[in-house]
Amino acid sequence: MSEEIKPTDVENYPAMWEKRWETGATGWDQSKSHPTLVGFLNSPESDTVGVAREGKAFVPGCGQGYDVDLFARRGLDATGLDVAPTGVVSANKWLEAENDKAPRKASAKVVEGDFFKFNHGEGYDLIYDYTFLCALPPTLRAQWGQRMTTISRAAPGTRLVTLQYPLNGNPPPFGPPFSLTEDEYVQHLGKDWEVVWSKDVPEEQKRVNTPPGGERLVVWKRKL
Repeated sequence: MSEEIKPTDVENYPAMWEKRWETGATGWDQSKSHPTLVGFLNSPESDTVGVAREGKAFVPGCGQGYDVDLFARRGLDATGLDVAPTGVVSANKWLEAENDKAPRKASAKVVEGDFFKFNHGEGYDLIYDYTFLCALPPTLRAQWGQRMTTISRAAPGTRLVTLQYPLNGNPPPFGPPFSLTEDEYVQHLGKDWEVVWSKDVPEEQKRVNTPPGGERLVVWKRKL
C-alpha cells in the first residue's frame, strides 16, 4: 500500500482509510474473493469442519464487500463493517448491483463503524478476517483477539475463518499491511478458539500487486 502509518498510530488510522477511499487509492482491492476461500467453501471440507450455511456472518474491514456477497450466497445473513464512510457507500452500491444480476439466498449489507465498539447483537455464527488484522496497528492485536470472542455466538457451531497474510515474521517499521506470524494468531485466539482445519495458499492463488508474504487459510472453532 502506498501510504504508511506508524505501528502505534491508532488515533489517525480511520481518517487514513477514508482518505484512501476518497482518492481511489484502494490498491489492496483484488476485485474478487480470495480463490482459496472460494474453493474451500465449495468443497465438502467446509461442511465437514462445520462452516455454517445459515445464521449470521460478519466480515470486518470488508472493503468492496466481495466476501459479504460470497457468504450471503452461501445462505448466511452477511454483514460487513468498514470505518470509512465512502467505502461503505461504494460497497453497498456494488452489493445492490450484484443482487440485481443474481439474487442472493440471504441478506448482504455493509455498515459503518468501529470494530471495537459496534453493537454486535447476539453475536455471529461465522466471522471472516482477511487483511483486517494486518491493517490494524499492531498495538491493537490483543484487543482484536478478545473482540473476536465477544462478537461471536457462544455455540458449538460457531467458526472463525482467518486468511492469514502477510506471514513473513519480519515486522516492518511501517504499514499497513503489518507483518504477522502464525504464532501471533495462536497467541491472541488460542484461549477461546481452537484450529480445526488449515491450508497454505497455493502460489498461483496468492495476492497480486501487493506486498509479498505467506498466506494460510485457517478455520477456528469456538471453545465453550
